[in-house]
Amino acid sequence: MKTAASVVHLNVIDFPASVAVAADRSLADRAFVVALASSARAVVLDVSRRAREEGLAAGMPLAAAERRVKGLLVLPPDPRACERTNALMESIAARFAPLVQNDSGGHLYLDLAGTSRLFGPHVDCAVRIRNEILEAAGLEPTVALARNRLVAKVATRSIRPAGIAYIREGDEAAFLAPQDAFLLPGVGPAVARVLSVAGLREIGELALLSDEEARALFGKRGCALRDAARGIDESSVAPGGLDGRLVRRRLDFSADVLDESVIRGAIVALAEDAGLELRLSRLAASRLGLSVSYADGARGEAEERSRRPLVLDAELIAAADRAYSRAAFRRVRVRSLSLALSGLAPARREPDLFIPEGPSRLERLQDAVDASRRRFGPAAVTRAVALAAAGVAGAAGAAAKEAGAAGANTGFGAAGSAALPLHA
Repeated sequence: MKTAASVVHLNVIDFPASVAVAADRSLADRAFVVALASSARAVVLDVSRRAREEGLAAGMPLAAAERRVKGLLVLPPDPRACERTNALMESIAARFAPLVQNDSGGHLYLDLAGTSRLFGPHVDCAVRIRNEILEAAGLEPTVALARNRLVAKVATRSIRPAGIAYIREGDEAAFLAPQDAFLLPGVGPAVARVLSVAGLREIGELALLSDEEARALFGKRGCALRDAARGIDESSVAPGGLDGRLVRRRLDFSADVLDESVIRGAIVALAEDAGLELRLSRLAASRLGLSVSYADGARGEAEERSRRPLVLDAELIAAADRAYSRAAFRRVRVRSLSLALSGLAPARREPDLFIPEGPSRLERLQDAVDASRRRFGPAAVTRAVALAAAGVAGAAGAAAKEAGAAGANTGFGAAGSAALPLHA
C-alpha cells in the first residue's frame, strides 16, 4: 500500500449529458436525456442534472421518462464528442501525472507520486488539473485525492455531482466508516440485497466483519469485500485506456485430452469465471479470443467480434463456442485453453426489441447466479457441462487474472489468481 496520498480520481458525473451541455450552454438549465429515440424499446442512456432533479435516471424506459416530464428534450448519443472530450481530459492530466488510467466515460485515475517538486502539493496539483479541464473542456469533474484508487473512488461518489475531497493518509477508515455501503466498489444489486438482509448499512459496519462472518455472507470473495471496506486496495494505476486491457483466463489440463465434452466443459468454466469478473467490474467486452494449445506444440486461435456488448455468461459461452469451432482445426489432443476478453467498455445496454421493460429473463437468471457465486464462491453454481472437466484440470489450471500488464481490477482491489470453478 502507498505511504502517501497521491492517487487522484477525476469523475465527470453524467458524462454524455455534460459533454452536450459543454457544446451548447443553452442546455445547462434544461431537463433532457440522451437516448436512441428511434428504438422501439428505447431506454434512457444518460440524464442532465435538471432531469435527475425531476426524478429521471439512466436505464429507465424512454416512454416512462417522457410521461413523467412533459416536453422532455431527447438528444441522440454522440460517441465521437465523448471520445474527443475524454481524450482531451487525458491529455491535460498527462501533463501533470506520470501515470494516467483512462476508464472512459469521464473517469480518470492519476498517480501523482514524485511530482510535488514540479507541481507542488498533490492536492493543489489535483485542483489545478480540475481547473484546466473546466477551462478547456467546459466540464467540472469531481476530484478526490487519497492513498489508493478504492478510497478515491468512494470519495468522488460521496461528494458528487461536484466538489473536491482530500483523504489524508491514515484517515481512510475514519472517512469510509459512515459512508453508505452502496458506495463501495463491488457492491451491486445482489450484494446490496445481502447487506440489507444483514442490516449492514454503512461501510464501517461491513469493515467490522470477521473472516468467518464475511465468508458466510459473501462466500470466498467476502474477505476481499470486507478488506475493501477497511480501505485496503493494493491495485495500482494502470496507464492507458480500457481498450488496452484484457480479462484473461487459462486452463492447463493435467493430462492431454481429446474428449469434446471435457473440452466444452472447460470452455464453459473459463467463460463463466471471466464473465463474473467482467460484471463485478461493470464492464462489457466486444471481442472474445480463444486459443487452443495441442499436445504436439501447435496452436490454434480465433476471435469473435460482437457489435452488441458481451456481458452475460450465455453470450460469452456462445461466442467462445463459435471461436473454438474455428480455432480447433485438428483432431489432436488438447493440452491447454486460453480465453481473453478485450474491447472493454463500461457496461450499458439497451433491451432487445420485444423484450418487456425491465431486466430480461436471462438477465434476472444471471443476477441470481451471480448472487449465489458471490455468497458461496464461484463453484457454487455452474453449468453441468463444466463438471465434465473436473478432475482433469491440473494445479496449473489456475485462473490468471490479467488486464494489460497491471492485472484486472474486480472492484475490490484484488488481482492475482483464483481457482477455476470446475468443482461443485
